[in-house]
Amino acid sequence: MSRPLPILSTPAAAPPEAAPLTRYSPIPWGLVIVLSLLFVVVWLLPPLGGLKQSDTIFPLTLHTVMESFSFVVSVLVFAVSWHAYSRERAGNLMILACGFLAVALLDFGHTLSYRGMPDFVTPSSPQKAITFWLAARYVAALTLLTIALRPWQPLARPRDRYRLMLWALLVTAAVFVSELYLPDFWPTMFVPGVGLTGLKIAAEYGLIAILGATAVILYPKTQGKPAFDAANLFTAVLITILSELCFTLYSNVNDVFQLLGHTYKVIAYFWIYKAVFVSSVRDPYLRLSLEMAERQAAEARIQFLAYHDPLTELPNRILVRERFERAVERARDQSSRVGLVYIDLDNFKTVNDSLGHTLGDLLLQAIGQRLQSLVPAGSTVSRQGGDEFLILLEDLEQSRLAESLVSRIVEQMQAPFEIQGHDLSTSVSIGVSLFPDDGGDFDTLLKKADTAMYRAKGAGRNGYRFFDREMDKDVGERLRLSNDLRLALARNEFVLHYQPQIDLRTQEVIGAEALIRWQHPELGLLAPGRFIGIAEDTGLIVPIGEWVIRMACHQAAAWQRAGLPPLVVAVNLSAVQFMRGDLVGTVASALATSALPSRCLELELTESILIQDAENILGTVQRLNAIGVQMSIDDFGTGYSSLSYLKRFAVDKLKVDQSFVRDLCSDPDDAAIVRAIIQLARSLGLKTIAEGVETAEILALLQELGCDEAQGYYFAKPLPADNFSAFLSQRLS
Repeated sequence: MSRPLPILSTPAAAPPEAAPLTRYSPIPWGLVIVLSLLFVVVWLLPPLGGLKQSDTIFPLTLHTVMESFSFVVSVLVFAVSWHAYSRERAGNLMILACGFLAVALLDFGHTLSYRGMPDFVTPSSPQKAITFWLAARYVAALTLLTIALRPWQPLARPRDRYRLMLWALLVTAAVFVSELYLPDFWPTMFVPGVGLTGLKIAAEYGLIAILGATAVILYPKTQGKPAFDAANLFTAVLITILSELCFTLYSNVNDVFQLLGHTYKVIAYFWIYKAVFVSSVRDPYLRLSLEMAERQAAEARIQFLAYHDPLTELPNRILVRERFERAVERARDQSSRVGLVYIDLDNFKTVNDSLGHTLGDLLLQAIGQRLQSLVPAGSTVSRQGGDEFLILLEDLEQSRLAESLVSRIVEQMQAPFEIQGHDLSTSVSIGVSLFPDDGGDFDTLLKKADTAMYRAKGAGRNGYRFFDREMDKDVGERLRLSNDLRLALARNEFVLHYQPQIDLRTQEVIGAEALIRWQHPELGLLAPGRFIGIAEDTGLIVPIGEWVIRMACHQAAAWQRAGLPPLVVAVNLSAVQFMRGDLVGTVASALATSALPSRCLELELTESILIQDAENILGTVQRLNAIGVQMSIDDFGTGYSSLSYLKRFAVDKLKVDQSFVRDLCSDPDDAAIVRAIIQLARSLGLKTIAEGVETAEILALLQELGCDEAQGYYFAKPLPADNFSAFLSQRLS
């Protein structure tokens, strides 16, 4: 049994760099607090005073290792950001990359310049090392401030990154040239035997001020859903501030504050590299992975929709056809049967029209799920479209197994569906065809199952039919009649017969019902039951109905001109004429051109017409009443009889259906129904006419019950116009 699959939504791709793909790591407050406490302990704890004065805590080798690490990390920041560049990526990364290229070179100059290192162009000295140091620190601090202030968006032009790198190199070159060849350009930062100058300490506090402003700007960007890895940059800034505080306190380049400051610097560089790595490597990788996953999901969805209905996610006709082919191969090998069960929902349009298509779609999904729960394992439930479903039954040993299943489906589908507070009930009409009994290929069996389904629907709905060969003949005839019907009006093949209507008190002919016949050139004279249903399905009933009204009016007027008594001619109406045609205009035109008095035309409506779009029907009936046309309800008692519409529609006559009249003398129930209809009509001031009167006994009982008029074979069959004239003349004589 096929199972529904979840709908795979394909989200629209977000604009590049607009939002992170994954949640960034939070600020590591624990690390910041530990490092801060360590600084405070070293700074304030008296027992550590010896460490503050020591010149062995931070030896040259360790200093060189840390500076080398800082140099390598700065180069990595530049290299990773530079090579991961794309036009869609934020230009802030390029600013950071080029800034740290300058920082790397300046840190390298610092490493070559402090005391104990070989001479680099000029003799190494604390002053020389501090110059490169402060230059590197200010470049780093200003770079971080710039990327904090700048919106996180791409560069205006791709070539701007080369301009940024050029500026970084020019700044670096200016520092190197000025320090190596114009050393007096720089103010004194260190006095041997005295230590740091006030300017050096002020410069460090200037750095701290810049970094503090950067932290204040960055912190709000770490909240909510940041557009970049602001938390790691914010962490790096805080640790750098601690590092710079250490460099305001050292007394010699080998004491504990130098060790602590360089350690914090190394940690800060690590967090900067981490932020760069996340933005330049991890995020693009995740974005690529997400795009690949979305593409795969989209491809899977396309593949799924190629073989499934998008609403119910049941297999569609393509997939059920493929499964049918495999099932037929197995059936041939095992001498078993394969069944196609075609299901159509009865009156599903009513749900859409009254409750909306959204609720209708939910009902279709619920129906698909219920059908899946009813079929045996190995079967396929498919939606063909609209309100039609198809079930493929495999490995049927006997046809009665299919009959048992469809009988259960008909029964179970009548149970209500609870959808959004509504209890919705429906019924189904089912047609079944079997392989190999009814055909050997999918299209043939599908057509025959469809034919059987329409036979079930025509038999009153809420049932099922198995295909038989007689249905093929009916379908062929229906198709032939449908094609011929389109030419019948033009070929003048329709004729009207008239059945007399008798006043039961006076026994006079007071009217005639006009009944259409089709003089088919090959099949002969066809009764309306053979072609009216086809005409309604094809919409041809509208022009045919207009023809009937015109011809009936002209014939009634012709009888009057011939000296016969005025008769009321009754014409049956179809619901389609109300919905599609200009009925009022047709009637008015027919009366005008024939000069027939409007009181001589009676239009017969069925009860089913009156309950369809009642307000519009009522408006049409009122306009017809205004013309003066009489109205009657045909087949009264067989439909949705209601006192309310009898009052609202102001009809003149009720026509008792022949199904009640035929057994009037032998069936007490029919007699009770006819008596009730007559009494109802009398209480409402309406006349009654009984159709299907075939015996004198029925006629007598109708007279006894108080029926006003009658028609039927007892008086005369429907007659051509000339024969009706003769019949009427004979009655008059």
